[in-house]
Amino acid sequence: MNRYVKIFFSLLKLVTLPVLNFTTLFLGIKFYGKTNWGAFISISIWVFFIAFIAKWAGQNYLMKEFSKNTSNYLNVFYSNFVERSVLLLPSVALFFVFPFPLAFAALVLLVLMYIYNSYDALLVYNQKFEIQFVAEIIGVMLIFSGFLMFPVFNLMLIIYLFSFSYLVKSSILFLRFNHSFSKISIRFSFRNLLQTFPFFLIGFSGWLASKCDIYVVSYFFSKKELSEYQIFISCFLILQAIPAYLILPINTHLFRLSQHSINKIKGKLLLYSFPIILLFTILFWIVLDCFLDIQYSIPIYFFGALSTLPTFIYVVDVLLLYKQNKENYIMKCAFSVLLITIILMLVLLPYFRILGVIISVCVSQWLYLFFIIKENKNEKLKSLK
Repeated sequence: MNRYVKIFFSLLKLVTLPVLNFTTLFLGIKFYGKTNWGAFISISIWVFFIAFIAKWAGQNYLMKEFSKNTSNYLNVFYSNFVERSVLLLPSVALFFVFPFPLAFAALVLLVLMYIYNSYDALLVYNQKFEIQFVAEIIGVMLIFSGFLMFPVFNLMLIIYLFSFSYLVKSSILFLRFNHSFSKISIRFSFRNLLQTFPFFLIGFSGWLASKCDIYVVSYFFSKKELSEYQIFISCFLILQAIPAYLILPINTHLFRLSQHSINKIKGKLLLYSFPIILLFTILFWIVLDCFLDIQYSIPIYFFGALSTLPTFIYVVDVLLLYKQNKENYIMKCAFSVLLITIILMLVLLPYFRILGVIISVCVSQWLYLFFIIKENKNEKLKSLK
């Protein structure tokens, strides 16, 4: 495939996932109401949590191993797939929390999510981004069709509907790769799981730092408030992802650029950030207010918008730190910010409700920015000595 087409679909993949996630939330609330959809969210967030744990080292580790074993990378992939399957065992806890039929439905969804998510590494390694884009579009269309077919809310039915979507998406990817299993040798080793633990911690720290708010909110808020908050924060997560899209074309060349060129890129990102954030924040307000009757105050939107600004400032610096093998520092920053965020939420949420949550998220983003800038300055001083 043409290099520019691959870049296009790589960018499209990054854009598609958060946008389709927002679309699904929007349709779910629109069809079934905030309270009903909040009931689904309260279960799905724990399914997603276990699914992320089961992903373990994920893409970064497998890319490294594939490059070492180019001729038998499928052996590495499927061995890793089997090894990580033991990490699904915590899902047994679902049967102690939910009624058996509901827990079983959640387990089915979890297993199918595990299978689909596992293909990420193969898609990146083989540069098959267009296949995942098609699969995601088909998945959302199936869910939307299910909403039309079953207008009355049924929690188990919705879970099985999502399961069916993941089954179809996984089947599309499986058929596209069309592996000959007779030539694949699978090895199981707990040692590999232990060796990949640092890779897991890096990803897990960032994931927790960005998702901890929804778990805290799910404990304190009603189902209606939970669904309102999730779609609100999903809007600003889309906005936070924009800087990564903007620098994607120069991502691989970033480390070879001069400091002057890097400073120019950072300056342009900061300049673009203000109109982008303002435009999208107004758009989010119109969509949520007019179409979903979610009426949040101006301070909530203000702090939501303010929480996205640091991403435009630190996105280049974070990539440079990764290039300098500073993953452990980034991981420590993420865990530190996570702890501070949870403490702030527990203090502010009882008094200010959603405003307290948004303020906590905003403070955590600016604190993370401070840590990243501080470390980059230290690295520059070291290079001058």
